[in-house]
Amino acid sequence: MIFVVLVNGALLAAPRRHHDEDISHAVLADGGPVLAAGEFDAEIIGPQLFVSSLNNLSGHYRPTADSLTVARRAFETAGITVRCDAITSDDWEAP
Repeated sequence: MIFVVLVNGALLAAPRRHHDEDISHAVLADGGPVLAAGEFDAEIIGPQLFVSSLNNLSGHYRPTADSLTVARRAFETAGITVRCDAITSDDWEAP
């Protein structure tokens, strides 16, 4: 799954692929600015939905590692618990 957090704090998510085509983060945000973007996996345990993997991989937006704090807050505001071991960051500045 992919996600973006819009500048108003809204969390939008969608499957990575739709009809055998990749969906971009920019499509989710309608090309506008975002506070966070990346990928995630989720699992259901009993009645609760958990984020089991969360990262900042977005080729278009290249969000900072700090954006993952914003992402975590957005998921938890939506009632989705982010597991403490779920977050990994990509360093867009690395060669």
